[in-house]
Amino acid sequence: MPHPTPKRRNAEKTQQAILDAACQVFFEKGYDAAGTREIADRANVNVALISRYFGSKEGLFKTAILPKLNIDFMLEEEMDNFGQRIAEMFAAKSGEKQFDPVIALLRASTSKEAIPLLRQTVEEQIIKPLAARLKGKAAYERASLIVTQLTGYDLLNRIVNVKTISTNNAEDMTRLLAKTLQDLVDAS
Repeated sequence: MPHPTPKRRNAEKTQQAILDAACQVFFEKGYDAAGTREIADRANVNVALISRYFGSKEGLFKTAILPKLNIDFMLEEEMDNFGQRIAEMFAAKSGEKQFDPVIALLRASTSKEAIPLLRQTVEEQIIKPLAARLKGKAAYERASLIVTQLTGYDLLNRIVNVKTISTNNAEDMTRLLAKTLQDLVDAS
């Protein structure tokens, strides 16, 4: 009787399966509630492979989530219509349940372990590139305020589900958010 052929391993596919599962679990549960065993189960791999490939849950979070917190795509166009473009983009996300690194960041923000990682990532990958595109005085501070507006909007709209943001007044909210963002961009 022939022996069954052992399943061939593919480290790259295994790592990607772990990363995909981690994105979903961190998105759904936040950093503290996400467990490596659940991530491994969703990836259909042995939990020891998380340690092997990523070192720890923190290493997995750094690899799976933090690189996705990137705003280069927001800065590709001119800044004279930044407020409208970004407000429309954020409004279009209302009710979305698929992975979004901003929601993963917001859910992880209650974790003492994740805060230093988040702080560094937000400053380096979001605020600094945005500030570099702003003209005039206090660019870093204005970029910080833009980020607080957007994360606050996402928090109330997509996690807390505040009705004034997510339902009837969506058009008014988008218009007001666009104006607020553009005022921060244009301030000098």
